[in-house]
Parts: sequence; structure tokens; C-alpha cells
Amino acid sequence: MASKDNQSLQILVISLAIVGILLSVGLILVNNQRKAESARAESATSKSKEANNALRQLQTESNLFKQWMGFQEADNFDTAKKNFDDDMAKFGSTFEENSRFYRTILENLFVENQKLASGESAAKQEVKKLKESLLAVENEKNAQITEFENKMKIVSADLASQREAFLQQAKQINEEKQQIAARLGKKRTEIGELTTRNATEQTTLTNKIGDLEHAMEILQSNQIEPDPFAQPADGLLRWVNQRNGTVWINLGKADDLRPQVTFSVYDGDENDALGAQRKGSIEVTRILSDHMAEARITDDQATRPLLAGDKIYSQVWNRGRRVGFAIAGVIDFDNDGRSDLDTLNQIIAINNGKVDAVPAEDGAIEGQMTVDTRYLVLGDFPEGNRQEGLRSAWSKMSEEADTLGVETITLGEFLSLMGWKSERRTVKLGPGASQDDFRARPQGVTVPSSVPARGDFFRRRKPQASY
Repeated sequence: MASKDNQSLQILVISLAIVGILLSVGLILVNNQRKAESARAESATSKSKEANNALRQLQTESNLFKQWMGFQEADNFDTAKKNFDDDMAKFGSTFEENSRFYRTILENLFVENQKLASGESAAKQEVKKLKESLLAVENEKNAQITEFENKMKIVSADLASQREAFLQQAKQINEEKQQIAARLGKKRTEIGELTTRNATEQTTLTNKIGDLEHAMEILQSNQIEPDPFAQPADGLLRWVNQRNGTVWINLGKADDLRPQVTFSVYDGDENDALGAQRKGSIEVTRILSDHMAEARITDDQATRPLLAGDKIYSQVWNRGRRVGFAIAGVIDFDNDGRSDLDTLNQIIAINNGKVDAVPAEDGAIEGQMTVDTRYLVLGDFPEGNRQEGLRSAWSKMSEEADTLGVETITLGEFLSLMGWKSERRTVKLGPGASQDDFRARPQGVTVPSSVPARGDFFRRRKPQASY
């Protein structure tokens, strides 16, 4: 038994010795590997320091280059480029565009090219070195990015705080704006009420003035006139502005007056419109109230200016009534060969008139004249071969006017009474003249017309009761 126990102990001792030897060998190998890795780390650190030294050297050289070229160390590339461009424009204008460099200007083109080639080679070597040190620079860049992100977090928190403060201020400002808007709306309402009240009072006063003037006119019309057959005026000039060429008259909306109605003006001392001599004419431009309107002066005389108090009279407008007219013949204002019948209808409608009868091209008469028709307006006598129907209508309407006692008036006189003026027509002479501009009246043709000669005096109206 003792021999077996000794053998087992010997085997255990041998096994422990072998394990110890193996552990010692492993420790030696691990220690050698650690020393090799440390040596490689020290080599990498040494290379990084060399790259940084090289970078600092390059910065120093760059600053020296700036000093040599006359720039400050703090100048960036954009500043240096601007100064370089200015220097080249000032000192290198005689050199070619692709050879404008400082060394070229100082020495010559050959020396400068050599310097540029040398600088290019150095730059390529430097680029190679920079590429080799890029890994180290990336680490520094990551550190800067981390620092920047931390700063951004701080700035974002500050921005949120500032935004909250801004929202509070904006809310306060909006509340103040609403208060101001409420006060402003209240003020506007008050101003609107005052304006409405003022306009109402002004309208009331204007109407009262018009009513009083109308009453005065009625009282005056009821007075016995020296001449029982004198024709009264339609209205009066209340105010005259010679500088602006405008007047105010005592007729308005209540009198059925409309813009573009024309009145003749005569002296205020005259009591008979028929016997008064015409001083000028006015055209209504704006209705101001029930008995007030504004008009422009269309005709006057420097020796006899229109004055406040002058009277106005119209052959074709009656207060509150539509005057009827009949039309016959060719209506051509400017002798251009085209009918102006539609324009004449518009002129009559503007002056609150109506057309009772007008001939068609086939000779038929549209409408009918009555004893209440004011005038038969005669245009040019139809002379063409195709105007037989118009000539027939001319004769029929002239005979009917004589039968009914309707006064005839030429187109020119009618337009003059209405205050309408035709545009001047230019007739071309010489080789380019047209025979239509010099139309002759056929021999032996008599133009029927019962129109008497008229001067600058007015004509008597028909009795007012007939309208």
C-alpha cells in the first residue's frame, strides 16, 4: 500500500510541474505580445506627432507666404483673393490673363513659371502628407462635432425659453390689439353715426332750401306778369366758378333732371325767355340733391360772362315731362355717309325726350306724330336712287306736321339747341381726294322744308298743359 501511495504522489508532483512549466511559457508569450503592441502604439503616436508638427509647419509657412505677399495672417482666402484681383487689375493689366502672378510682375515669366512648378510639386507632396494624417484629423473632427452638438443642445434649450417668452409677449400684444380694435370699431361706429346724422341734416336742409326756392318760384309764377305771354325760365344759376368752368343750378332729382341735359343761359333781368338774347350754354354733369345740380359751361362770351342769378331755358326739356320728337330724312352728323340715327336717339333720350315717329328705309313710318309732338327734326333730303321710300316718308311726315301744327326744325338747329357739337371732318385734297367728299346736289331737286330762319333767340313752347 505504501508503494502505491508514493507512486500516486509522484504522478501528482510531475503533473503540477508540467502545468507550472506551461503557465510560465504562456506568461512569457503574453508578455512578449504586450511589448510588441506597446511598441506599435508608440510608433503610431510618434507618427501622429510628426503629422501635427508637419501641419503646424505648414501653417507657419502659410503665414510666411501671406507676409511675403503683403497680407495679414488673419486674412482669409476670400480677402486675399479680392486683394489679388484688385492688384492684378491695377498692376498686371499688361500681362495675359493666365499669367498674372506677383512673381511674374516682379521678375519675369520664366522665373515665375519655375516658382509655380516648384510650388505645385511641394503642394502635391503636402497633399500626400495630409492624406496620411487624415485619420488623426478625423478623430479631432469627431470631438469637435460632439462639442458642437452639446452646444446646440444648450442653444436649443435657450431658444425654447426665448420662444416661450415671445409667445407670452405675442399673446399680450394680441390682447392689446383686440382692445384697440374694439375701441377703434366703437369710434368708427360713432363717426359713422355722426356722418349719417350730418348727411341727413344736410339733405334735410338742402331739401328745405329747394322747397323754399320752389315755393318762391310758385309764388313768383302766381304774380301778375307785365307780359302775360312771356315764357318763364326753367331755372336759375345759383353759383358760378369761372376758373373751373362749372355752375350750380336750382334743378335736381325731384325735377326729373338727368346728366347731359343742356340749357341755354340768358340774363337774369330778362323776364321773357323768348325775347332774351342767349349768353351761353351749360351741360348738366352731376345731380346733387332734389333741387340742386352741377353743370359745366359749354359756351360763353368773354364780354358777357355767366353770373349767379342768370336764368336757364331749354327748348327740349320740360320739368317732369317727356317731350316727343319726330325724325325724317337722312341723319348724318359728320357727312361720312353713315347713318347717325342711333346717336340722335341717344341724345334725345339723354335729355328726357322720346321719339314719336321715325321713317324706315321702305317708306313705312314707325310710330305716330300727335299734337303734343314738339318738333319734326329734318335731316338731309334723301337723294339716292335707293332712298325712294325715305323721300316718300319725308313728304308724308312734312304734310302731317303741317296738319297737326308741329313745328319743323333742321338737324343742325336741333343739335345746337341740345348743345351737341359735331367733330370736324378733314377733307383730303390732291391726288388722294375722294369724290364722296364733294357730292353735288342733283339739278332740279327741290328739298321740301317748312323750317323758318332762326337767329340766336329762343322760340316759344307749346302750352304746358298739352304734355
